[in-house]
Amino acid sequence: VVEKGRLEGQKLTGGSFLSPEVTFDGETVLFAYSECQAKGTYQWFPECSYHVFKCRADGTDLVQLTDGPVDDFDPCELPNGRIVFVSERRGGYLRCGRHCPVYTMFSMEPDGSDVVCLSFHETHEWHPSVTNEGMIVYTRWDYVDRDTNVAHHIWTCFPDGRDPRSYHGNYPISRNSRPWMEMSIRAIPDSHKFVAATGAHHGNAFGSLVLIDHQVEDDRAMSQLTRLTPEVPFPEAEGRPIKRYMVYGTPWPLSEDDYLCVYDAEVNNRGVYWIDRDGNRELIYRDPEISCLSPIPLRPRKRPPVIPERTTQTLAARESA
Repeated sequence: VVEKGRLEGQKLTGGSFLSPEVTFDGETVLFAYSECQAKGTYQWFPECSYHVFKCRADGTDLVQLTDGPVDDFDPCELPNGRIVFVSERRGGYLRCGRHCPVYTMFSMEPDGSDVVCLSFHETHEWHPSVTNEGMIVYTRWDYVDRDTNVAHHIWTCFPDGRDPRSYHGNYPISRNSRPWMEMSIRAIPDSHKFVAATGAHHGNAFGSLVLIDHQVEDDRAMSQLTRLTPEVPFPEAEGRPIKRYMVYGTPWPLSEDDYLCVYDAEVNNRGVYWIDRDGNRELIYRDPEISCLSPIPLRPRKRPPVIPERTTQTLAARESA
């Protein structure tokens, strides 16, 4: 039962859950939830938007952190305890002529207060997580003076939003020489490399899985990428119909060789799997009625270092200035 927020006293039933995340101490689950009570086409209300919640791993202490007529989703704990998330609250619409609000990164205190904008990018961003060095790693649709479809790849920035940078993917020699999107990007423990799911432009975050090594020189093709699931082509870039290749998703790295993910060769009901780089695959769990998503070990993990803020956006930064 929700203990704080507009839905206080209610249970989260009959709606939709999205983007779970576990805090570094392994004790709290962050997630997004929508009541799915649409009131009309292209109209946003609190009852139909996603909002960020948190609870303990056993489901107690359920608290609503955000609200309003905008979508808030993809929450992730930062090393300093603040929560980065993706939101439409900045305003603006994408270039394609559709009625689609732009969503970029924000951060807030763990109680939902002091919400600040981290990114003023003109188009969408997805799936922020934290690197082993304490930076934010995420996907950005880089739509400035380049191909409209293919530049949806790995970006990093400081936890206060400074210095957003891209490692590759914005200027491929051929638009089909590499994936069109890299989604659900996660830092691999004790490594400088990342794992990601490839997808179609503006598609779902499912496809083939890749290993990203940004320390290799970018050849404007595949030099920084290693295929972890070579039996599955990159959706859209290498194969159509797109759905046929949306078999893997939401990878969680255990090492450079072992991963958790969701998988279904028929793209009907994905289960939780362990896979490795040698092509082995083992089913861990499959629900008979609904696809699984986002396997995450419920255990503590090493907290990356806290990088000091160099902006005065947050209340804490202003008080310490």
